[in-house]
Amino acid sequence: RAASMATAMLEANASQYDEWLSSYNAYYKSLPPLMRQRFLERVVRFNLGKEIRCVNLPAEEKMPLLIGAAAVQITFGLDKYLLDYFDTIYVLQHDYKYGLFARPFEGHVNSEGIYLSWDNFLKGYADYTDADNVGIHEMAHALAYVNFMAGANDAKDDAFINRFYDFSAVARPIFNAMQEGEETMLNNYAGSNYNEFWAVSVETFFERSLQMKVYMPSLYEAMCNLLNQDPLLPEKLLQIPIGIA
Repeated sequence: RAASMATAMLEANASQYDEWLSSYNAYYKSLPPLMRQRFLERVVRFNLGKEIRCVNLPAEEKMPLLIGAAAVQITFGLDKYLLDYFDTIYVLQHDYKYGLFARPFEGHVNSEGIYLSWDNFLKGYADYTDADNVGIHEMAHALAYVNFMAGANDAKDDAFINRFYDFSAVARPIFNAMQEGEETMLNNYAGSNYNEFWAVSVETFFERSLQMKVYMPSLYEAMCNLLNQDPLLPEKLLQIPIGIA
């Protein structure tokens, strides 16, 4: 039933979806037509299982599409991409206070859902060269959460988990060096803890792909192998996953 609903939604809105994503999402815009179709199918399927809940701001028709695209972008090469553990994505207008933290948040992920600030989300895609993209960042956290922190759940991806250990064999020494003060092309925030190192690395992988490949080739290759994609390739994917869509 979900597949037929997704097909109907896509047939009814394909032109509008393509226009919005071509305007807002540089990754989608760079895809060849067949891969654009695959991307859109995944976004629609992803959003069928999610409620977008706006907090103190009006909902916009394009919100689910753009937010879903951030998740699909990083999971485009994975079999499991629906992040089924999460059924609610909270959207706030601006930076916000969370818990006892002094600094304001642009987004976060916890057991209750995925949280994003809308103005920061749009800003992240408006400049797709600065490796500062809260949509990609928080979806990277969400992907890690369902696989490593949420316990048994339908979104857990054993193949991804196995490859993550190979990724960490490369990434951990870089993170450890950053904690000792070594500077890299990654934002210094990556050195705060390994979860942030992961999310910042994903942002950099997509938004500064060529620089990362040149200056951090081992980390770039490890990320390619983990996510089964290379953003520098026209089709992106290294292998077509066997999973849905």
